[in-house]
Amino acid sequence: MNEIFNLEKLYLAYLDCRKRKRKTINALKFEWDLERNLFLLLDELKSKKYKPGRSICFVVKEPTPREIFASNFKDRIVHHLLVREIGEMGERVFIFNTFSCRKGKGTHKAIKKLREGIGKASKNHTKEVYYAQLDIAGFFMSIDHNILCSLLEKLIRKEKKSFQWKSDILWLAKTIIFHKPINNYLIKGAPSLFSLIPPRKSLFRSGKFKGLPIGNYSSQFFANLYLNELDQFVKRILKCKYYFRYVDDIVLLENDKENLKYYRDKIDIFLQKELDLRLNKKKTKIQSIRKGLDFLGYFIKLDYVLVRKRVVGNLMFKLWKLKESPGFFEISLLGILATVNSYFGHFCYANSFNLRKSVYEKKLGKLKEGFIPKPDYVSLKLRKPDL
Repeated sequence: MNEIFNLEKLYLAYLDCRKRKRKTINALKFEWDLERNLFLLLDELKSKKYKPGRSICFVVKEPTPREIFASNFKDRIVHHLLVREIGEMGERVFIFNTFSCRKGKGTHKAIKKLREGIGKASKNHTKEVYYAQLDIAGFFMSIDHNILCSLLEKLIRKEKKSFQWKSDILWLAKTIIFHKPINNYLIKGAPSLFSLIPPRKSLFRSGKFKGLPIGNYSSQFFANLYLNELDQFVKRILKCKYYFRYVDDIVLLENDKENLKYYRDKIDIFLQKELDLRLNKKKTKIQSIRKGLDFLGYFIKLDYVLVRKRVVGNLMFKLWKLKESPGFFEISLLGILATVNSYFGHFCYANSFNLRKSVYEKKLGKLKEGFIPKPDYVSLKLRKPDL
């Protein structure tokens, strides 16, 4: 179907959007008169009268303070509509070893492939391996709207689509990219939390044609498209064999530390010249893998992986809060089970048997009465009541 704005595609985007947002107030309002709201939105898109609405702005503190702009439900549908149209085009040009916000990827796949890379680079632990860990300073807030639009144009130029399709895609993408949520928003939560956000990580300080809101679904795709230029440079020009990226967290492996310094310097020059980005020198690290690599919630050594202390601490704090609550045992066991099993799922990608066993045996307190562990403590399940 060589058109974007039709009811079928809009409805499919709505179904995608509601999967995790169906119980929100905005989602319920939209669904209350679904057919009418879809037709109104379709008319806005076809007539090019669509404009993004008000966002909710708030700060999340874990794992680090971040400023979030959450779009309303109608705008989220539009984001899904756009990504459904161009997502596969991106997948055809993205390199394999980028793992954020892609089907079949994610943090656990990134850790798995990184460990495989360490094994290959070290020739099964017989050769020294060094890593360079790079971070882009204020990445999302530094994305240049005009550069991003030019990359999008380059992506769709080769597509065998009609002129109208390409025109509609560019109009919709630019409408989302150039929209500044700071011009129409409501604050949720304590305003004092915004003082925790460094200026380089705030959309309020990003400049007129800079920055993407972290809370937008479309921003995830745009971020991968933007840094695909770096990915291609590292793989095709620098010829780095072991390169891994998750959003703007980058790891390169080499047997020669000097090669990594060369890569780092060339990457910094490329980022500044082509993408108007810069490396965060304070977070740049080059050292032996034997000293360990802190990446995506894990601490990776040459032949084993541990869970980061901060991640374990977050679980311990949540369990402490539950146990301190006066009616903690009356809290839904299913909710507690989901929390613990979520962490256990993360733990299972590390050497963590003793950790999981300790959480169950020593940290659950009275909560332990409601659960029994599955074999090897890979997860917990509800204990059946005695009849």
